[in-house]
Amino acid sequence: MAKRKTSQAWEIKDRIYILSGGKTPVNYILRSRHHINKPLQYFDGSINRSLRYASNQTSVFEDEQLGDVTLPPIIFRDGKLMVNKENSLLQQFLSIYHPDLGSEYMEFDPNKEAEKEVKDVELELEAMNLAKEMDIEELEAIARATIKGRVSDMASNEIRRDMLIYARQNPEQFIDLTKDENINLRNIAVRAAEMGIIFIDDDGRTVKWNDAKKEKIITIPYGENVYSALAVYFKTDEGLDTLQAINNSI
Repeated sequence: MAKRKTSQAWEIKDRIYILSGGKTPVNYILRSRHHINKPLQYFDGSINRSLRYASNQTSVFEDEQLGDVTLPPIIFRDGKLMVNKENSLLQQFLSIYHPDLGSEYMEFDPNKEAEKEVKDVELELEAMNLAKEMDIEELEAIARATIKGRVSDMASNEIRRDMLIYARQNPEQFIDLTKDENINLRNIAVRAAEMGIIFIDDDGRTVKWNDAKKEKIITIPYGENVYSALAVYFKTDEGLDTLQAINNSI
């Protein structure tokens, strides 16, 4: 008979298990025994061994269970299952052997949850500090990429307020945007269009100077965002001259 794998550092304590994905059905019954059509097995390094939780046995493996078996259902209520330390067999069945651990359910670890919450708060603080210290022109560039509406009609304090809120609610995205080298160039393109320095032709792709000559600046490839494409264009040799001319007019 194969030797059962156990945790050498198994800690005797009450444990809480929760359904994955924040699911909280009134009742959820976890499969607790092997069936041919619904396998429930554990690979011990040599073979797959059939699992079965029986409350009157000392092993979770069918080949180690003797006599009559008592098979209580494993029920999560409102997405949670509490197992006291006296029921170590069920705890080990859930924490070590069950193949659905990590997919259907997980063991709740308060320390890990607290550590994650601390990291989340630190990320929020980092993002909000960036929003607090950034120049308004840089914040305006990010606002144009995140806020629906006409940013040019907003006062500076309104932009900073909305960006502080956005940074708190979406810290990772905000930090990524601060590192996007194209976002300021994209903002310049949007401002140039709003101020009437350039305009986009009726085809939605041709960008022209809004002067008497109406000379074409660039034709945007199909499917690309006009302002994102202009930001990339501004970094080319030809685009640098266009960028300088726009900056002189803003």
